[in-house]
Amino acid sequence: MQIHWLLLLVSWLNIQPDSKIYFTNPSFEDTPRESASPVGWQSSSAGSTPDILPGPWGVQHPPQEGKTCLGLVSREDGTTEDVAQALPGMLKANTCYTFTLYLSHAKRYAGYNLPIRLRIWGAAGRNGREQLLASSPLIDHEDWRVYKFQFVPSHDMRVITFEAYYGPGVFKPYKGNILVDNCSYIERCDRA
Repeated sequence: MQIHWLLLLVSWLNIQPDSKIYFTNPSFEDTPRESASPVGWQSSSAGSTPDILPGPWGVQHPPQEGKTCLGLVSREDGTTEDVAQALPGMLKANTCYTFTLYLSHAKRYAGYNLPIRLRIWGAAGRNGREQLLASSPLIDHEDWRVYKFQFVPSHDMRVITFEAYYGPGVFKPYKGNILVDNCSYIERCDRA
């Protein structure tokens, strides 16, 4: 009888759905233009006007993958840009997750030329900022570099928001930019 239950458990584990959660349009592919979110993404805050690059604002920085990438800026008035997406799968509470994406900085971006960082928020619903899940370091390099993020949601979440944000320890808002491209899928990980 114990062998029967063991075989049943093994077969059940083998038919579980893929535990990977895939972003829609992970490389931000769309027609290059200013003040627009790429297909599959949307701004989660008023006044957020992300850009699909290269082309707009004189930014000729080539994407890391595909034909376009995402450009986000921070402003002197304290506002920042973001994009959000409702994921096709649920991020479960108290579960470790990881994913990668590529980040870069454009030397010239219509005066928004200083380096900033990317903050990653999670939420259960439309309010895309319930828990700060991860943050990149200050991105001051013009080449594309891959960054790995690991996080543990405090409650079940389905929405991810990528937000441009000022450098750590900065108290005065400034005009900066960050470029984002080629997100991997999100997968479960072992806690460190």
